[in-house]
Amino acid sequence: MKYSITRRKKGTLIFAILGIVLMLASIITIYWWETTGRVQFLYSEVLVLNQSVEANTTITEDMLDLVKIDSDNFIEGAVVDKEKVIGKITAHYITKYSQLNLAYFIGEKVEAAKEDQYIFTIPPDWYLTFPNSLRRGDIIYFYPVKNLKLNENISSNTSESKKIFMEEDMIKGEIAYLKDSGNREVVDTEGEKRYDGSANIASIEIITNWEDFSYLQGLVGENYKFIILYKK
Repeated sequence: MKYSITRRKKGTLIFAILGIVLMLASIITIYWWETTGRVQFLYSEVLVLNQSVEANTTITEDMLDLVKIDSDNFIEGAVVDKEKVIGKITAHYITKYSQLNLAYFIGEKVEAAKEDQYIFTIPPDWYLTFPNSLRRGDIIYFYPVKNLKLNENISSNTSESKKIFMEEDMIKGEIAYLKDSGNREVVDTEGEKRYDGSANIASIEIITNWEDFSYLQGLVGENYKFIILYKK
C-alpha cells in the first residue's frame, strides 16, 4: 500500500514538473514569436523615409531606412530598393515613416558620369550669363565671347570681340546639379513648367569629358567667357 502511494506521488510530481516545463516552454515560445519569430518568418523589408520631406526635395541615402513589416501591409507599388529613389525629387509632401511609391516622385535621377566623364562646377567668372530656367538634365552649350561688356550687343564688331564662333565650335555638357546660395538644389515649384524656380541659381555643375573641359579652360586662359545656352 505504501509503495503504491509513493509511486503515485512520484508520478504526480513528474507530471507537475513536466507541466511547469511545458508552461515555461510555451511562454518562451510565445515571447520569441512576438519579439523575433514573427518578424523573421512573416515580415519583409520595405523602404520608408526616416524624416518628413517637403515637395521638390531631392532624396538622399541618409533620408531612407529599410524596415520589416507584414507584407500584407505593403502599399501598392512599395519600393524596396534604395537605388530606385536616391536622387529623385519628391512631387509632394511626404510624412515621416511613409512607405514609398515611384509615383511620389518627379523627374529622373542624375545618372553617374560615364568612365571618361566628370562632374565639375563651372566657376562663376567663366560665364557672363545663363538662363535662370535651367534645370537638372538639360543639355547646355557654351558660346565663347571675348571682352564682352554686359551692355554691348553680342554681335558687336569691335576689334576686341570680332572673332565669330560657329555653332559647331560650341561645347556642350549635361546639367548634373543646380544649387542655390544655401547649397540646396534649384527645382521647379510648379511641376515641370519652368515658370517659377525654388530659388535663384548660384552654382552650376555639369557632366563633361576631360577634352571638353580642357578646351573651355584654354579659352578662359585667352580671356574668353561664355554665354550659356540650352535648347528646350
